[in-house]
Amino acid sequence: MDNMSFLNKLNPQQKQVCIDERNILLKACPGSGKTRTLTYKLAYLAQKYISSKKLNIAITYTNRAADEIRERLEKLEIPEDKVWVGTIHQFCLEFVIRPYTMYHERLRKGYHIIDEYVTKQYIEEIMEELGIYIGYNKPFDYPEILEKYQKKLLDEKEIDFNDILSISFDLVNNKKFIAENLSGIIRTILVDEYQDTNELQYKILSSVVMADKKIQVTFVGDTDQAIYGGLGGVAKTCDELQKEFGIKFQERELDGCYRSTQRIVDYYSNFQLKSMMIQAVSDIKDETGHLVYDNTINKSELFEKIAYIIKDELSKGIPDNEICIIAPQWWLLFPLSKKMKELLPDVKFDAPDITPIKYDPMNVFYLISKLLFTESGRRIKLRKRVANEIIEILTEEYKICLSEKIDSYRVLKIINSVSKINENAIVYLEEVITRFLMELGIDLSIEASLYKAYEDFMAKVKDRVKNNHLSTDIDVFKQCFKEKEGVVINTFHGVKGEEYTTVIAFGILNGYIPHWDIIKNESLDYREAETKKLLYVVCSRAKNNLYLFSEQGRTTQKGVPLLSTDEILAIDYEYDSLI
Repeated sequence: MDNMSFLNKLNPQQKQVCIDERNILLKACPGSGKTRTLTYKLAYLAQKYISSKKLNIAITYTNRAADEIRERLEKLEIPEDKVWVGTIHQFCLEFVIRPYTMYHERLRKGYHIIDEYVTKQYIEEIMEELGIYIGYNKPFDYPEILEKYQKKLLDEKEIDFNDILSISFDLVNNKKFIAENLSGIIRTILVDEYQDTNELQYKILSSVVMADKKIQVTFVGDTDQAIYGGLGGVAKTCDELQKEFGIKFQERELDGCYRSTQRIVDYYSNFQLKSMMIQAVSDIKDETGHLVYDNTINKSELFEKIAYIIKDELSKGIPDNEICIIAPQWWLLFPLSKKMKELLPDVKFDAPDITPIKYDPMNVFYLISKLLFTESGRRIKLRKRVANEIIEILTEEYKICLSEKIDSYRVLKIINSVSKINENAIVYLEEVITRFLMELGIDLSIEASLYKAYEDFMAKVKDRVKNNHLSTDIDVFKQCFKEKEGVVINTFHGVKGEEYTTVIAFGILNGYIPHWDIIKNESLDYREAETKKLLYVVCSRAKNNLYLFSEQGRTTQKGVPLLSTDEILAIDYEYDSLI
């Protein structure tokens, strides 16, 4: 195939964004092909400058989004050495921290990244030492806790998730040659879901771009989907971006929705903050589907009603993975997940299970576990990437000198050659990790930092098994890494970027959406804006059918009944009758 023929699959708006090599701020409505456009722009630049050694980089908000773009690029047969895709934290680790460790006082003698499990341990120890008992609710609001926590990290040669960004900014801002070196190897930077980018992330990227204003920058997103403001996300205007990066941006739009019916589009448009005419252009645009809102059903009857809806949708031929059940918080979903499996035993569910090994792609022992508990003959490129990441962490973070013979093939060969040693998965994992490190020439009794990280990792696994009464069967551990299938159960925030034929949302109640913290601490305007954005995201996930519930019977801790979310009651709409 012609190496640019993939552009023929795009509409004129999408194609123009791909081939336009000016700096762009792209506003993209739900279902407008944002991810496809971003992917094809990467592919276009990689092919056009095939002989160049410069990288085309995409910064995504989630690992899942990065995986999706990588998979699409693989199908387009784009050479891996022409593109790089990952989160901002991964970008900082790979391009700033690891190559320039020696230029930061805190890192030069070695470091490793801790997760929230270790952070929580440290905070509990510090609170006990200080005699402060506040639970785990915003402990860093107490200066004395924060000060002791930061000293603990320094003493242990550790950094946490937030440190990755702050240290990276220190390096690119204070060591100008680092930003200049990075600008010399980068052709373009594309930022997905730019409205979720925080100030420090903008500053890290702008430091690189300001070093060479020839770098092409594209920001892609939808300000009406800016639901991570509580985490510092800022949807900057075109003028603000131009001032921050010192370059001129062109504003562009993708306003055709290839996902939903016009009926669904018209409904979720009620929750827009900035009016943008959205036209459904999909094959199903004229279908009626179902649009239901019920605020009379009691919570005691809700799960049976949801089970009935799922059964009815499946009977119409809708695939199970095209149905999604969502709620504002995880704690609402755990009982639902259990009940669904009882009511619909023959239906598969991609449900929120508590697993023995928590997702933590920056932890070397998580990555070893991933290779161990997944099939060796599948997704070879992904396994090689994981193996290379293991080598990077051991050599760059822990400063372990490995033999030149240790490469991704060697790592995979060691893991793949391990036969089942013990039926107990915890014992099996401990023995495999020890054997694996020995094969690499690493003695845990000598490498104190690595040994501590190993102890922390295994302690977390054992705690999760004990506290949640989980099995230590090897098949249970394998489930941690299996691709889920079936009816999806997730949170409102968790389904952002996804799409389903049928969406069933419940818990649309004041106190859940908006959350009590917003009701108590923020202005009415802020509360309304945040609630509308979340409802906009929730409703725009649906292609054909949308079922919304503000169930009766839920109360505050003091027994006061929770009422339907005001912003949804404000919509004057004639809904379908509930089945």
